[in-house]
Amino acid sequence: MTLDRDTLNNLYRYCFALSGNESDAYDLLQSGVEKFLRVKTDSISNKIAFIKKIIRNHYIDEYRKQSRANVEQFDEAVTYVDMDTQPMEQIIASQLQVESVWQELSSGEREILYFWAVEGYSTSELAEFLQMPRGTLLSKIHRLRIRLEEKFEDTYREDVV
Repeated sequence: MTLDRDTLNNLYRYCFALSGNESDAYDLLQSGVEKFLRVKTDSISNKIAFIKKIIRNHYIDEYRKQSRANVEQFDEAVTYVDMDTQPMEQIIASQLQVESVWQELSSGEREILYFWAVEGYSTSELAEFLQMPRGTLLSKIHRLRIRLEEKFEDTYREDVV
């Protein structure tokens, strides 16, 4: 398998979604590709997903050790999820708004947002990839959606006034 420019750009965007930092994203990408090239890949059916898993595991290992990753506590008692709110895809935001909000998100929230909104993973696919219960993922997406709506609503009000 050759890693063309589009594939590397896709992997870089994923690394940036995890790290939230340009130089850390390049380091993650390099480490992930290096580890992938050392593995016998004959039996691997989806090599891109395998590289993303390597990158994610490397991020968790290295950045937790350095206390740079924000670990989000999850309250298991939350069971109600209101899915009738405005879809995240319909929120209109400027580049500046997105950059502002992106920096406020934890690495876990950025990862969920990346796979769900950018890559188009279904919640079932994403829950399986992240190895978390689907209900937990839906709760996280719901809370993330509310935070983003509130942030964009506040920014929109400031622009109008």
